[in-house]
Amino acid sequence: MLLSIQLLIVMKKSAIRTKNNPAHVKYVYEHGMKIIHAGPLVCDDGLSPIGTLIIVDAPDREAVQNFIDNDPYVKAGLFSQISLVAWDKKRIEIIKSKYFFNQNCDFKEEKQ
Repeated sequence: MLLSIQLLIVMKKSAIRTKNNPAHVKYVYEHGMKIIHAGPLVCDDGLSPIGTLIIVDAPDREAVQNFIDNDPYVKAGLFSQISLVAWDKKRIEIIKSKYFFNQNCDFKEEKQ
């Protein structure tokens, strides 16, 4: 089962990220979850982290939830929002979102 994990950082908590990064990296490598793709979500500046996107291949949703719940970043309270959704790599669709992150990483409603 392919699942997409999107984790959005609580703004102004970069100290938590820095402090827990070594434990997070170690956890991800040692956990044994089959990671298809992973990387940071960043602001339009291409540098400032706003979250993480991970696509995993797992036996079931419960295994992935356990993986998420025990991540040092999650335990430290780094993320404001965590979503876990099934991912179908055979169907890629572009969906216009009502919301977006602007260059300042503020969550704003898109003006129609």
